[in-house]
Amino acid sequence: MPPTNRACWRISQCVAWLLLLAWLSACGGGARDGGAMHIEQALFRSEPGAGWEPPPVLPPAVHDMAGWAQVPLPHARARSLAEGSASLQAPPDVAWYRLTLPAGVPAQDLFLYLPRWQTIGVMAVYVDGRMVYRSRGSRVWNSFNRPLWLPLATGTGSGSAAPHTVWVRMASQQGVGGAVSSAWVGTEQALLWRYNLRSFVQNDLISQTGAAFLVIGLFSLAVGLVRRREPIYLLFFAVSVTCVLRNLHYVVDDHPPPVPDDWFGWVSVNALGWSMVSIFAFALRVHRKRMPRLAWGIAALVVLCAVLTLPVPLLLPHVHAILPAVYIVLTALTAVVAVSGLWASWQARSGEGMVLFAWFSLNIPAAVHDLLLQNYRIDIERVYLAPYLSIGLFAIFLAIVYRRYLGAIHAVEVVNAGLESRLAARERELTASHEQLRALERQQTLAAERQRLMQDMHDGIGSSLMSALRMVEHGQASTADTALVLKDCIDDLKLAIDSLSPADADLLAMLAALRFRLAPRLK
Repeated sequence: MPPTNRACWRISQCVAWLLLLAWLSACGGGARDGGAMHIEQALFRSEPGAGWEPPPVLPPAVHDMAGWAQVPLPHARARSLAEGSASLQAPPDVAWYRLTLPAGVPAQDLFLYLPRWQTIGVMAVYVDGRMVYRSRGSRVWNSFNRPLWLPLATGTGSGSAAPHTVWVRMASQQGVGGAVSSAWVGTEQALLWRYNLRSFVQNDLISQTGAAFLVIGLFSLAVGLVRRREPIYLLFFAVSVTCVLRNLHYVVDDHPPPVPDDWFGWVSVNALGWSMVSIFAFALRVHRKRMPRLAWGIAALVVLCAVLTLPVPLLLPHVHAILPAVYIVLTALTAVVAVSGLWASWQARSGEGMVLFAWFSLNIPAAVHDLLLQNYRIDIERVYLAPYLSIGLFAIFLAIVYRRYLGAIHAVEVVNAGLESRLAARERELTASHEQLRALERQQTLAAERQRLMQDMHDGIGSSLMSALRMVEHGQASTADTALVLKDCIDDLKLAIDSLSPADADLLAMLAALRFRLAPRLK
């Protein structure tokens, strides 16, 4: 398996283990676990005519045991389509859950741990008739994905009485129903690890990875603004932003969103479509494929869905009727993007593309699972899978960009190595050429010196010897003259030999030798 495919496969395995951890953390244990009691039964009743705001103390009517029915926990009330935005102002459907604590619970440092509650509305918790918790912020985007950790009794002495009954009041928008998980009651030591684990899996992991991805995306944006000829960095930034927006509603706490509820919902619904457009454009750029008609068609449908769901006065009354069609369109687009991406990756023989779009195709079963969970059709204590798929998807994108970064570095190293080898070869060629020039220059110098010696011997010694020979042949030279001529020839020969000294010899030594040779003659 190539290194890139191996890296993407390992990332997929890590995220799969993360999903398994989330699943296991959502599963409850036995009825007792070292001081922790698992409450899986409760009494349930409705309170017609009640308002949104929970009273500070338990109403007298709730104390009446009539009208209560025993239900198993987790418990869900059926959900149907809401009657529109006007139902937000209508009186709520109020449901009460009564949890009777078993005998023998400790009187001090007792905590209530609720893995999840979910509805569009307000929830309050009462302990022995007194309200100890009320959800804050938005009714629509409340802390539905955050576990509840609530101290029930913090005693200061051995005489402190343990709480006996916990009431949960849930005021919901008409028609949307509601759900509450099973409850855990026990000491901090026995329950805190459960709360921390679920809080990390459901909230902290999503928010921390989202912040990290956003920082990486901003870095990619800075690189893309400098290298505008490589739009892959800008597309990577778009993927990071859309992934963060897509998971934002999973980490909302008791504080209201920074934007109105309608606009926050519009962003949450359409972030999936924006993410698909960014992912598809990124993948086409990586594979160097061109599917202009399909790409423009996907973008047009996403824009149409975003326009039709705008929370403006003209469209707001019809949004609840449009949303099912939008979800169907987005699901179909997810299938189209997954299939076309797999096909393009297969044609490009891209293993990383196959891993990317195979992982992206998991959005369809995950969407079905999350839709069933959102509508209370399955166990409310399960976790939503969409945010973890987004984390895995972005991690695969990060691996692809990282691989391209390493590939670019490797390409630069290869080019540098080639340049170094060519430079070394050029240096060797220049050295060889220089040696040839030096040898040629040496040969030319020797030839010129040889020619000079021959010229000196011909014009000097040769001429003197020829003159002496003529004088001897004609009987015109005496012995003294002949000896003088021969001495001149010998002196000329010695001067010629002295001229063969290196050119960088000492000038004074050369002048001294010349004086030594010529002094007798001059004398």
